[in-house]
Amino acid sequence: MSAVTSATVLPGNRLSGSSGNRAANLTYSTLLQAGRDINLQQQEPLSTEPVTKTETDAVRHAWVAEDSEGKEIATAPTVLAMLGRDERVVVIAGPSGTGKTAAGLRALSELRPALPGTGGQRLRLRLEHVLPDWDFVEKDKFLLPAEQGRGYLLDVSGESARWEKPDATARRFLGHAETLRRRGSYLVVIAGEHGWPENDPDLGRNVVRAVSRPPGDRIARRHIEQLHPQVARRGWLQESVPEPDERGDADDDRGRRSPLAGLLRADMQPGDAATLAAELSRISESGGTIKDARDLVLRWRERVSTVFRETQDSADDRALLLAAVMLEGLGPAEVLSGARLLLKDQKTRGIRDILTGRDLATRLNAVQAKSDGQRVTFSHLPGYPAAVLRHFWRQLSDVQPKLISWVKQLTGPKGLGCGRIREIADLLAQLAVDEGDLRPLDVAQTWAAAGDAGQDGAARLLARVARDPALGQEARTRLRSWADQEPRANATISAVVCQGSFSKEYPRQALTCLRWVLGRPERDSAVSVAEEALRAMGADTRLLPRVWDTVNRWLVEYEQPDDRNHLAARRAFLALLHPAAGHPTATLLLANALDHADTADELVRGWSAALSVPALESQCEEVLTAWAKAVADGALDADAVVEVLNHVIRENWMTGPLSTFIAGRAGTEYTSQSVVDLRERLILRWNDTRQPHPKPRNDQTAQPHLSARPEADLDPCAEIEDEA
Repeated sequence: MSAVTSATVLPGNRLSGSSGNRAANLTYSTLLQAGRDINLQQQEPLSTEPVTKTETDAVRHAWVAEDSEGKEIATAPTVLAMLGRDERVVVIAGPSGTGKTAAGLRALSELRPALPGTGGQRLRLRLEHVLPDWDFVEKDKFLLPAEQGRGYLLDVSGESARWEKPDATARRFLGHAETLRRRGSYLVVIAGEHGWPENDPDLGRNVVRAVSRPPGDRIARRHIEQLHPQVARRGWLQESVPEPDERGDADDDRGRRSPLAGLLRADMQPGDAATLAAELSRISESGGTIKDARDLVLRWRERVSTVFRETQDSADDRALLLAAVMLEGLGPAEVLSGARLLLKDQKTRGIRDILTGRDLATRLNAVQAKSDGQRVTFSHLPGYPAAVLRHFWRQLSDVQPKLISWVKQLTGPKGLGCGRIREIADLLAQLAVDEGDLRPLDVAQTWAAAGDAGQDGAARLLARVARDPALGQEARTRLRSWADQEPRANATISAVVCQGSFSKEYPRQALTCLRWVLGRPERDSAVSVAEEALRAMGADTRLLPRVWDTVNRWLVEYEQPDDRNHLAARRAFLALLHPAAGHPTATLLLANALDHADTADELVRGWSAALSVPALESQCEEVLTAWAKAVADGALDADAVVEVLNHVIRENWMTGPLSTFIAGRAGTEYTSQSVVDLRERLILRWNDTRQPHPKPRNDQTAQPHLSARPEADLDPCAEIEDEA
């Protein structure tokens, strides 16, 4: 098992670590985590992320244990009892809205097992979400995590009903129990109402069915009382709350007309109730009134309906509302321009119309926007912009394609909203999740071709939707589909998403997407983006073992030249081995190769595979030249480079890119000093009688003879003679 010990690399210093000598003058300066071992041959488990403090506080301090009839909800206690009986994997199945996730977290948070190696001491588990990073759960090879003292929660509720082989899938999860037992850890699987084979005596034994749920109004109250006391102190949940009028006097009637207590509904979903409590806290902190709080509880339905009723005959005002939502933070004049763009209103208004029309501030105020003359904002109404978008999307469905087209125009390279792509991405992601509709994602393809800001927005939008329990699987499937499609825009967007958080949360699926993009016939901009994304993944020391193992597996599995994956695998190898600022993958791999023969063998095999593809000759030469420069700059270990390349030369010395690198190209008058220096290192190493020559590999016996003549005496057209 090979391992890399990372070291701290600073400009001008030597790199200290496991591989001995390092050159100075590091232009590819990188700060790596000291002492971090990277095991390149170990398969990595599925990614996890910690359960947040907000989540744990909710289930520990604001738990609601009874249903609307006052009966105990048995889900969490039953799961806890099963875990306490040393069941290491428990499944919670049932319809959405029954608090399955909260019940699983509650049980895991209350469990106090005696962990291995603690002398029988009972400790609280560290809680983590497991991310379902697979293309096909029944077919893909993946490891479930099993760190010591963990309480894992895996949500497959959005896909369990679509499993092709539920029995095999269930056995896979339940079969992880023994591994968890050895590590003192537990797993709770959240399944949908259908899909898990509960009728099977063995597979159904560990299932707890969620039937009843806590009332939403009671959850909201408990969260406010225990987690957001500042809201409770406002008295908004009392039956009658006098609200001061404009003169500061209390108006009891107005308070009685809008109590929150009567608006909280028992049928609210548990997650929505918890979110509502947090949003009320934000309104309270911002100085909001009880009217604002009331509208928030109603999800702005009344206020949005009122605005739409009052603007029924004014397309101008409705367009202004949409523009204010999308361009929040910009000035009133820019918002007005955005509205006119939506209406395609290019005509010039007469002076009479301008002078007799309503002023812009009045129009903005009528649609609930605030304006100080410098910027338009809805900060006083959290959640209102999203409610407006939902209303347009649902009630005026014919506007949907026009709305998407307008957003693309707004966010173009010179558009009014080009600086707000991230915020617009969040709005569209929330709209897609709220409506269970992937059509808002259509803007991502345009953004992917719109430079850095657009690519960042596209990645943010798709990564956010890809994580949604209900819509995520469909979004991830779409990403893989785009990666395999001919249009460059589709392939580019898939590669772009893999540059962001998606690659850290779903690295297996990201690598699948990148493989499809890297297999495109031409090395177009989509391929370039995919190569950059792969380098970024390899630069993450946590992901590097998975990336390196996957690329090596591709090289072995895809040997037929007519298979697009054949080209993809070899492009992937070259992309990883290309030294780049901030991407120390090549540095880590070559340092590892000095101490571990298996890594050196993998590097030689990869080079041999890449050099065998005529279409990659220029790219191979480009990477070899980059290696020479990186050796000169101190970014790559010279000994490791010479050792690996000598093996590669032995097997591929007649290959075009390699012979060009060693002997030069006819008609070329200038060769960079870094290439000259590396050639000299290779020649000296080959002819050093104190060092053994690289051993033959694959029964090859031919050996190149490297002349020790100075570079100035080398004939660019000279052939390398056979040593025999």
